[in-house]
Amino acid sequence: MDLDEINGHLGGCGAEERIRWTVDHYGEGAVLLSSMQKTSSVLAHMFHALGLDNEILFVDTGYHFHETLALRDEFMRRYGLNVVTLYPERTPEEQEEHFGCKLYRSPDGQPRCCDVRKTRPFLEHLRVRNRTAVIGGLRRGEGGARGRLPVVGLDARTGGVRVHPLVDWSSAQVGEYLAAHGVPVHPLHGRCYPSIGCQCCTTPVAPGEDARAGRWRHLREGDAAGPIYCGINDSDGSGI
Repeated sequence: MDLDEINGHLGGCGAEERIRWTVDHYGEGAVLLSSMQKTSSVLAHMFHALGLDNEILFVDTGYHFHETLALRDEFMRRYGLNVVTLYPERTPEEQEEHFGCKLYRSPDGQPRCCDVRKTRPFLEHLRVRNRTAVIGGLRRGEGGARGRLPVVGLDARTGGVRVHPLVDWSSAQVGEYLAAHGVPVHPLHGRCYPSIGCQCCTTPVAPGEDARAGRWRHLREGDAAGPIYCGINDSDGSGI
């Protein structure tokens, strides 16, 4: 695979063309990873518009806001999408009993919590079902390692590819698409939650704060550094 050539071609294409290219090349091995946030909503609607029945993967960590689960169900009802919900090996209660604590409450436990409740179920599904192309909603405008994202990149963990159809979209473009097509949007976005993860690890963001300041705020007390990403996206790297 010549990634430079592929990215050179897809760089001049629209988001739906990038999705279509992925499905044409990978068939049912192409899936959408959805967090039920704004870019996920855009991509889910594009799957509907393109008439795709490829899997849309949603990882239910057991800690989600009820609004997140309700939005997942709304997309299934409204658009008839093939949403596949993945679950961790243990329930939150079983995990707490196994480790003797709530992992997400400590800097050492949080990475393990995200790994066992989110990343492992996702990667195991890809392996068992031979899903080799994962489409996601990351954008360069989010900054950090995401600022260098290509349209198509390799995932070192799976040997497959990660495809970012909205990589060059602005926040305004995302909002315009959602409004133009009447796509359901997570209600917490309107309540000062620009980035939404598990309920126990997500808080509202105050004016002037970074969009991800509400993620794992309890692990960044004072000047202490803390996590910004959960690790499910290989491109985020570590400590970014």
